[in-house]
Amino acid sequence: MSSFRLSFLVVALGLSLTVAGCRCDNRLVDTYQADAGEPEEVAVPPEVSPEVPPKTACAVGSVSGRVCAPDKQTWVGGAQVTLDGPDCNGEAYHSEAASQPDGSFELSNIPAGHWTVHATLGAFSQDYPVDVLAGQSAKIPDDQLCVAQKTTKIAVVTGAGDRIEQLLGGLNLQYDTFPGDAANWSASAVPFLSDLTRLKAYDLVFIDCAAAKTSGSSTIDLGPKSAQIKTALHDYVLQGGSLYASDWALLFPALAFPGKFAFKLTSGTVANPLDARKLQGYAPQTVTAGVASAALAAFLGKQTVEIAFPHQSGVNSAHWGVFTSPDPTTEVLIQAPQVTLSSTSDTSCATSGANLNQVPLAVHIKLTAAGTRGGNVVYTSFHNIAQPTNDVSQVLKYIVLHL
Repeated sequence: MSSFRLSFLVVALGLSLTVAGCRCDNRLVDTYQADAGEPEEVAVPPEVSPEVPPKTACAVGSVSGRVCAPDKQTWVGGAQVTLDGPDCNGEAYHSEAASQPDGSFELSNIPAGHWTVHATLGAFSQDYPVDVLAGQSAKIPDDQLCVAQKTTKIAVVTGAGDRIEQLLGGLNLQYDTFPGDAANWSASAVPFLSDLTRLKAYDLVFIDCAAAKTSGSSTIDLGPKSAQIKTALHDYVLQGGSLYASDWALLFPALAFPGKFAFKLTSGTVANPLDARKLQGYAPQTVTAGVASAALAAFLGKQTVEIAFPHQSGVNSAHWGVFTSPDPTTEVLIQAPQVTLSSTSDTSCATSGANLNQVPLAVHIKLTAAGTRGGNVVYTSFHNIAQPTNDVSQVLKYIVLHL
């Protein structure tokens, strides 16, 4: 091979060549002699994927138990019971079930091992550790999976017309009170309800009937800070808080969320101050109402409830709030097929008037603004005192535990 041709090959192949038998290097070949043929490429063996061991079929068992309320006496249906963790192959495993009206549940086909069962109901929850053995059922003791308050904070604005705090205490729940009677309203309840920061320190806020009632009258008056209370409650709910109001406390959600809460009045619309004698619910009367919510019916284990609107000394439901025209976002919990209205606007509520059909007695509204997680508002026309059965108590327990 001529020196010209050799030089050409050196350049073309990108070789570094030293004559007289010196070492040559190249990215494709180890050495190159002047009289050698074309360079040979070194074959690269194909990559071999590591062998994946076959998955093991996990031995399985089951978990069963009952979910109860914080009082450890009330069985609760509709609680979400879940179990999460790695199975015997290290893969994520999830199982869930809803508790039945008697609180019972069962999680089947659970890989054998140590697990934590988690029960959730509204703002309340409980955990319980279990060891699942192959072919066996792990039974959680009846009083060990009672959803608990834990870090949930509750506030009650008291009023003369209702005693929701009695029911909360019966459920073994802790709460802070802000007196809403005429003597303490301005000094205690107003600073709390008008301050969003203070409201947000609580997960649940309950307002009794007749909170903010002026002394010696039937007028509900939020006072000079009504606009601040309206704005603070509105923002509190939209930012994730839950609000409950009963009967004459309708003024609070009606002001905070105009258009969502409408009531039957003898004249005008709901505004502050509110003359409660304009509300048209007649008392005394007892109604058999239908349970409109499937979840509530499952909790109660029945489709109807007895609700009384008493009219007696110390327990007076005269001129109770008759909720009308629920919008599409309203979830009706309890609805009466028919109620009797009052025909007069005096405090005696002495004369009954016309009947009104299909009247919601308990409603729930989920309110969400753009970019927020939203909160809940529940209104009931009835009180939890002077009831002929425990139906109302059970309904209110459901409401409390699902807020």
